Amino acid sequence: MTDFKLPALAADAAPEFIDAETCKAWLENIPLANVSAAQQDLLGQLEEFNRFPTRPAIRFAVLEAIREAVHFVQIEQAKRFTNRALPMADSESAVFTDTLELWSQMQIGYLRCLEGGGSGEAGLRGQAATVCQRALVYAGLKMFHHYRAYREVPAAIWGALHGVYAHAETLDVAEEAVKDYLNRDVHDTSPRIAYVRALLMGLANPNELAQRQLTFVAFLLERWGEKVAVVREVPEWSDVPPLAVDLAGDAIPERIDVDAGRAAALHYLDTSRLAKSLRNRVGLLRKGESPARLALGEDCVQPSCEQMLVFLYRQWCQARAQRTGERKRVADAAQACNNLEAIHYYISGRVFRQPGEQKELTKKQREEIATFGRVSTRDEDDYSQVRGFQLEHWQVVDESVQGLRMVRRAGNPGKRYAHGQLVGVRTADSKNFMLGQVRWLMSASNGDLQCGLKLLPGLPAAISVRATGVNAMNEKYVPAITLTAVPQLDIPPVLLLPAAWYKPKRVIEAFVDGPVRVRLLDVLERGTDFERVVYELLAD
Repeated sequence: MTDFKLPALAADAAPEFIDAETCKAWLENIPLANVSAAQQDLLGQLEEFNRFPTRPAIRFAVLEAIREAVHFVQIEQAKRFTNRALPMADSESAVFTDTLELWSQMQIGYLRCLEGGGSGEAGLRGQAATVCQRALVYAGLKMFHHYRAYREVPAAIWGALHGVYAHAETLDVAEEAVKDYLNRDVHDTSPRIAYVRALLMGLANPNELAQRQLTFVAFLLERWGEKVAVVREVPEWSDVPPLAVDLAGDAIPERIDVDAGRAAALHYLDTSRLAKSLRNRVGLLRKGESPARLALGEDCVQPSCEQMLVFLYRQWCQARAQRTGERKRVADAAQACNNLEAIHYYISGRVFRQPGEQKELTKKQREEIATFGRVSTRDEDDYSQVRGFQLEHWQVVDESVQGLRMVRRAGNPGKRYAHGQLVGVRTADSKNFMLGQVRWLMSASNGDLQCGLKLLPGLPAAISVRATGVNAMNEKYVPAITLTAVPQLDIPPVLLLPAAWYKPKRVIEAFVDGPVRVRLLDVLERGTDFERVVYELLAD
């Protein structure tokens, strides 16, 4: 029997329920409207029940009775730590930890059914496939909630996932049909399908995906997990290195050139049917077919739907493409900041003031000019502290012409970061800032914050802008940034404006050395806190 390293049973365990009937009665008094309290009640009682000695068939019936309530509470609680900037606040992290622990207790309960001799016991042998499928589902849900929180999935969770699937193969139930009515639409499943869904979600580069995209991928995998086989021989159809997985290991599948000596120890994902399905749907979308007609959901719209399917095809069915720009490993210290106003401050090196604003010098400042020839920089320091600006210490791990991979160590203080956000970076050997947009984020298990930046082409300069028009006579200037043209890439000069500023052909006033009127022509990119806009100068 596989050793799942479960907590020890205890004769003094005293849960509020001991079988399915008492569990259902207990659930009637759980305040599901108060999901925080309900989560704590469910967690406490499941921990106690998992220590309670009982027959596997009784344990299985209790878990089946309680799982719907658990799923409801977990979905609601996840809203408290998803769609948040990183690192998590303490309150968010606490809910995340409790959510993972409740998934773990459900998984422990089903594994306890296997540990209790479920493969041979009368009344439970016929449920072995269901037990394995459930245990795999909860391993997958722990992973999925790591992705939703942009947290690194610990190797132990990967190891547990592989171990349960290996046990399903040992019991010869990996392909056995199972019903799971907690799936959103497709209730027909199996241990192999549950396993494949977890593997493919991990292979979808989830730290790069927005929350809606993660949900969309989960929606697709519920339907398409059955299209991927787990086999012991290298798939013959593939002209790329196969996706190989070691069931005795604790790592995500990877594409490798398999030598004969190692091949027998590995399993492989045959994605031929999935690849064909993705290609067909992309082709039909390009011919004008609606996403809904292709069973891609009512909320899936073009062109983002096609772009997402192409992205998934590359992750699941192709070898990783070579980067267009050479990426080199470095270990450079860097300073970074987010927020357009803070970036403006550090690029310009001075306090933002309304253009033309005359500020009367204080007596202290006049004395400083008489003594030192300039005003003390303390005023600037006070400004950055009041505004909450901060130059953080990061390390550039590797870089290319198009992007940077950086890490902020757990001990270094800093702001929270979100996908799509504008970031200013200055490496130790440079006097100038580069600007980039957050492409992916992940909080590592050790507390480090890892970040992938897509660099924005052009040299940045700090300017100010304000609205024009009859209704904007008294509008004040706000910080903005220009990026120079890059003729080699056929990229024109652009403005980086605050979010929601762009409107087609809108005329605004920019102040560089003096006021100029510009017309906004096109938006090249929308981030969470900025817009990258092409413009033209207007004659006075």
